[in-house]
Amino acid sequence: MLRRTLLLALAASLSISVLPVVAGKVPEKRYKVKWQERNNRILHRSVCHNHDAGSIPYRRCRVQAKQLFVQKCRHFENKYEKTQRPYNKKYRKRRDKFCYSADAFFPI
Repeated sequence: MLRRTLLLALAASLSISVLPVVAGKVPEKRYKVKWQERNNRILHRSVCHNHDAGSIPYRRCRVQAKQLFVQKCRHFENKYEKTQRPYNKKYRKRRDKFCYSADAFFPI
């Protein structure tokens, strides 16, 4: 019984000392996201074409690209709604492009 209690105490002390390292957030590296377009649509297969396909930087870049598309969709949607006609036309095109990709692009 004493041995079991000692092992539990040892395991608890080890797990507590490891928690701060795991809980600490490491800043994520930002990758340059590039893509090609056709008819005001982002070609999803071309997203992050500046990285080797299948590599870790490529996969992380595509995840960040999805976040970027969502962010830009919200930004241009907000701009479009707050700008009066006919001046909001330039924002509508950008909103449509990024909101489409925010919905339809899947990084993996």
